[in-house]
Amino acid sequence: MTHKILILLICMATPAAAQSLQERMLQAEDARPTTEAGLAPLLEGLKGNGRRTAIRAIGRLERPAMIPLIAPALDDGVGIRAEAANALAQMARTPAAVVEVQKLLLTRAAIDANLNTWEPWGEIAAALGRLPYDTAEQVAATEAVLTIGLPSPDSMNDVDSAALVGSARGFESLARTVRAKKLAALGSRTWDLLRWAATAQRPAADPRSVLTRRLAMAALVTGNQVTASVIERGLLDADREVRRFAAAGLATDAAISDRDVLLKKGMADTDARVRLEALRGWGRHLQKTSCAPVRAALKDADVHVRTQAIDQLGAGCPAVEGSAELGAIASTLSTQPRAWHAPAHALVSLARTQPADATKVLPLFVAHPTWQVRMYAARAASALGAVDTLTALMADPVDNVREAALSALIELQRPEAVAAALDSLNRSDYQLVLTAVRALADNALAPKATTPLVTALGRITKESKDPSRDPRLAILNRLQGYGDASQAVNLEGYLKDFDPAVAAKAAEILTAWTGRPRMASAQPLIGPGVTVAAVNALRGKALRFHMTGTGSFDIALDVDAAPLSVLRVARRAGEGYYNGLTFHRIALNFVIQGGSPGANEYTGDSFFMRDEVGLHLRGTVGISTRGRDTGDAQIFVNTVDSPRLDHTYTVFGTVTAGMDVVDGVREGDVIQRVELVTR
Repeated sequence: MTHKILILLICMATPAAAQSLQERMLQAEDARPTTEAGLAPLLEGLKGNGRRTAIRAIGRLERPAMIPLIAPALDDGVGIRAEAANALAQMARTPAAVVEVQKLLLTRAAIDANLNTWEPWGEIAAALGRLPYDTAEQVAATEAVLTIGLPSPDSMNDVDSAALVGSARGFESLARTVRAKKLAALGSRTWDLLRWAATAQRPAADPRSVLTRRLAMAALVTGNQVTASVIERGLLDADREVRRFAAAGLATDAAISDRDVLLKKGMADTDARVRLEALRGWGRHLQKTSCAPVRAALKDADVHVRTQAIDQLGAGCPAVEGSAELGAIASTLSTQPRAWHAPAHALVSLARTQPADATKVLPLFVAHPTWQVRMYAARAASALGAVDTLTALMADPVDNVREAALSALIELQRPEAVAAALDSLNRSDYQLVLTAVRALADNALAPKATTPLVTALGRITKESKDPSRDPRLAILNRLQGYGDASQAVNLEGYLKDFDPAVAAKAAEILTAWTGRPRMASAQPLIGPGVTVAAVNALRGKALRFHMTGTGSFDIALDVDAAPLSVLRVARRAGEGYYNGLTFHRIALNFVIQGGSPGANEYTGDSFFMRDEVGLHLRGTVGISTRGRDTGDAQIFVNTVDSPRLDHTYTVFGTVTAGMDVVDGVREGDVIQRVELVTR
């Protein structure tokens, strides 16, 4: 099948009469239905061959009222049982739902433990661990069950690998909940078992043993429960991610003897991600006493480790240690492609530590032809308090530069920010408009800001783009803060806005201003649609991202786990949408993010995407969002395991070739083109 024929098939619709149950379920999931008629395909699927798909789709609706529909599936076969556990955990969005789901899962976990059916038990354990508990009693009940799956020195070979990884995943999630909600700490025996799980090597050749060690180590890091011996053993692990998590433990507040020795061992690791994590640990605990290891990292073989070192020098060192290196790096600024990153980062660090030296070279960065360099110049000018430079950058042709300058003026509490913000309301970039609204927070500005805000709201609304939600809600919130009820007439039309969130906000404001209950009646945009034929055409396919000057990488598409996301991204790729766009965000030891026409978080495809959440291991590819179901075709690649993203962000594929290219991506690197290939 040729590429052009495949793209045509992807874009074709299926006549209603020919639709299968599978297709109707797919379209129902895409529609996020609220009516009985809309839910009908999913309810029908629960009774037949589409049971697993229907369970997953209903879980992704995240509606606690539908828990009784899924609960009986916990008594089904192994695969269905695991899917039901995941769905129920996804639906536990209220305190009452958490109680209900925990009871269901605890009951089923006990049955599976008695039957020695550890495969589904592991999924149930992971689901139990990720419930958003509110009480110590809830945590204790789940903790007691999860410890069943953890090994001890005398039971390591007797614990099923599915139980091991399920318990470890559950405890990693549970540790985050306990920390975030400041609940009673997990028991000392639990931490002892996790330390053993993080460092013990199973004789059996099971990849889940590696995953168990990673997750157990991550849980220990989250709970500040690492010890010197655990980290020392972790740094010797054959798996690079285990070593990275161990190095991350050195940055925690846990009492660790010989921290400096262990950090130096981490900074000598063969893997750049481990070295970078150890470098961060040195910065957090020991940089005030010595910057020698940080300065040494300026010569690291890996560009990202060097960048981290440059940034850390900006946090300060004893005396002026490191300032000479920063000045030398900043002076290397040129117009060569991909050569600006080190000097730009050095300029910002220099501005924070040696302002006089930074001031001398700042004009070179302000005048640079690469807009990202000028954006970093704005950040340096912020640290320097260089108001004249920031005001000049507010006239830059690139909105991202203007946004950086305006953010700096706001941070410096400069009066110039108001005029700059009012002017920025006329610009097209959503991020810049958001920042402009932030600059107008003082209610005393209402007389001069109200009309420009209302005008900007109307202009952006006419674009009919789902991602406009953020700036439009920001404007509505600001108008609400001003409290000028005479503007009610200008907000009436938003009761029927295409965005339910905007319509609801308009109703809230108008009700308060008029004293009469107003109801939102949103008229959502109609997206591009989805068909089973289009989705099935992508089975066995991958997207090959050709990067300008650095190589390519392949993303194998996971049609079963994320059909809606796979179809949207593949469609846009086939239309050339990504060609010429960039990876604008490089979060070291986390993700690379790109595919935004505006090269920022707030500009993307016109229609929102549905979340199809999954597990975020190194190399998995997700969709950036700013809230539930707000994906806009921006993608991110996980450069490390990120369990904190699990079940929160979509996973639609995995990098199967070219991960070295992904690791080398720098801020602003250009996507030359994307092609669909057969795996």
